[in-house]
Amino acid sequence: MGNRRPTGGYDPVQIYNSTSFNAYGTVEYASIFCSNDRYSVQREGTWQSSGRGVCLVTRITATVITPSGNIEAEPYTSSGTSYSQFAIIQVGPNQFRVTRVVSSARRRRKC
Repeated sequence: MGNRRPTGGYDPVQIYNSTSFNAYGTVEYASIFCSNDRYSVQREGTWQSSGRGVCLVTRITATVITPSGNIEAEPYTSSGTSYSQFAIIQVGPNQFRVTRVVSSARRRRKC
């Protein structure tokens, strides 16, 4: 499922901002023993957490700073995921979403 490191923890969370605007938000983790991360990311830039150990991600919020004002993106939510790669995307005029990045490799059909 997610990316497990040889040291026993999960890969650091990475958030790619694919929009033309700067953004900031919070990465929330499942356990009370895990500290949430606050982040800010430039347009078309990537933020990476310093580490997360064995903490599962439950929610990622984003506020996108636009000329029309600060706009809350639809957050990513999970009961707890080990996935580490996420993106802020624009889905419409002044509409944004935080989503998990999936592989772009396509499966070949068997004939």
